[in-house]
Amino acid sequence: MITVNVTRENGTPVGFTVSGHANMGEYGEDLVCAAVSAIVQTAILGITEVCHVQAGVSIEEGRTTCILSKDTDPEAIRRAGIVFDTMIAGLRSIQASYPKTLKFRNKEV
Repeated sequence: MITVNVTRENGTPVGFTVSGHANMGEYGEDLVCAAVSAIVQTAILGITEVCHVQAGVSIEEGRTTCILSKDTDPEAIRRAGIVFDTMIAGLRSIQASYPKTLKFRNKEV
């Protein structure tokens, strides 16, 4: 199962960790894992390359983390939040089609 841990500050998403595997196919051929990876990596690009917001990013086998810097200004947090919310909507869409493959957790900081 893939776990999506969303970190929020005052209800606004400021980071996430996505970990695990969907186990819906052979390694390298799992369509759910591929879709999740594409959405997550696109969100990271949206935050860092399009919105130009500083974030700590770690991409490893089976685990991806993206967290905004502590000193991120409110306008940058707002812009990044739109990307985070779009990523979450895309992942929830996958969850609706494949309910036993993803679960979400929120953590308020």
